[in-house]
Amino acid sequence: MTKQTDAIMDQVLQLENNELQALLTGERFNTGTTRTNNDEMEKDGCIVIKNLCDPEELYYPVPLERGQIVYRDASRFEHIEQDPQVPGSLSRHNHPQYRSIYNKVRKKLEDLLERRLSRTFYYDRYYFSGQELKKHLNSEQHEITVTIHISNNLKEEWPVWIKTSDTYTDKVKSAILVPGDERSIVLEPGDALVYKGCERPCWRDKMHSKQSKIWWFGDEKEYYYHELCLNYVLSDGNRSYFG
Repeated sequence: MTKQTDAIMDQVLQLENNELQALLTGERFNTGTTRTNNDEMEKDGCIVIKNLCDPEELYYPVPLERGQIVYRDASRFEHIEQDPQVPGSLSRHNHPQYRSIYNKVRKKLEDLLERRLSRTFYYDRYYFSGQELKKHLNSEQHEITVTIHISNNLKEEWPVWIKTSDTYTDKVKSAILVPGDERSIVLEPGDALVYKGCERPCWRDKMHSKQSKIWWFGDEKEYYYHELCLNYVLSDGNRSYFG
C-alpha cells in the first residue's frame, strides 16, 4: 500500500475508535437513568413481547421510493433523498397508518412497565439487501423504544442485536463487575423488542445479498425487511421534557 493509502486507513481506524469510545462512554453514563417497575426490564434493559400487534394491520407493500419521508399530515410530506442512518433504505416518519397503533402500544407498555409514558416520535423503515444498522445508542427521545417486525421476504433469519446491562462495582460505575451479554433476537411479524433506547446499544448485521436472477423471466427480486420503531419517554422521568 502507498503512504497515502496507509494514512487514509489510519484515519478510518481512528474514527472507528472514537465512535467506539463515544458509545462506551454514553452507555456507562446513561445506564440506570431510566427506571421502570418491571423486573426483567431492570435486569436486562430489554424485553421481547410475542404478538404485540396484528401484522396484517401493520402491513404496507414495499414502496418504490428510497430515502426519508417525513409526514406533516395525511397528505403533506417532505422527501429527503437519503436516509442518514441507513443509506439506501426507506424510512417514513409519522406515517398516518401507524398513528393509532402508536397510542395503542403506549397503553400496553404502561401496563407492562407500570410507568406512564409520553409520546415523542415514530417511524417505519424498509431495509434492503446488503444494508446494516451500525452499533449505536439512541438519542434521549428514545428513552423507551419498541421495535416491531412488520414483514419481510427473507430466506434466512435476520436478527436484531442488543447488549444487555452491565453490572458495576459501585454507584458511580467506576468499573464493570459483570459485563452484559450481546443477544441475537429474532422477531416474527407482530413481535416486538422493547428496550431502554438511550441505555442499550443495538445493531443489525449486514443483510445478505440479492436473490439470484430468475433467468426465464429476466427478473431480479430484492430482499427486504420492514419494521416499525415507536419511541416514548417516561412522563415523570429524566427526559419528560421531550414528551
